[in-house]
Amino acid sequence: MVCLLGMLSLPVSADDHTEFLGLPLSLSPLEMIEELSNRGMQQEDSSSLSGRISGLNVWLNLYSDNDTTSLNSLMLSTRYQQGRTPRDDYKKMMKWMRHHYGAPHWESTIRGHAFARWYVGYDRDIVMIATAKSTVDIWFYDNHSKRNIDYYGILKYCERNPSDEVPYYTARECVTWRSKSVPTTARKTVALKGKAKKKGRVVKASKSRHRAKAKSKRRRR
Repeated sequence: MVCLLGMLSLPVSADDHTEFLGLPLSLSPLEMIEELSNRGMQQEDSSSLSGRISGLNVWLNLYSDNDTTSLNSLMLSTRYQQGRTPRDDYKKMMKWMRHHYGAPHWESTIRGHAFARWYVGYDRDIVMIATAKSTVDIWFYDNHSKRNIDYYGILKYCERNPSDEVPYYTARECVTWRSKSVPTTARKTVALKGKAKKKGRVVKASKSRHRAKAKSKRRRR
């Protein structure tokens, strides 16, 4: 495996797509895999590769929608190795990220896990987090159709601690994967139908009783 340290281009700007190793996420998955394979990463399957970064073995997973030719996001993950702590991996990857992307706009902990976030543009950013699986994940987002489970919590932290270099957005404004579905009234409709049927049965039974009484009166006569 070829170490990919030092292969990144200049840090991304807010007007561009999020980049990984100088490659924009506007590339198709096939184009990205081909480019990264040429740079020393090994293809594992149609959406993942492996390699070494900053002396660490890593996995790289690519995510895209079926109806698009570009990537939504890319996730780099260190591979667990006995005797090495997530803190060690986090420090190594942070040094690598700072060298190529500059200092993060936010860095703290969430639910006890260290994280850092680099803002690229609206719906585009980079998030690094030490996971409960004893690995470090770095998500390169070009949009948030795919998200990591702690992402909303990270956005809430950023909302409460705004950065002078980044436009102010609330966590809800930043999340484009939130549900836009309109609540349905199916249950109310069913309930109404149930009442209608019940009412119909009552009316029917009432008519039957009236008929029975009329017959009884005629017999008496």
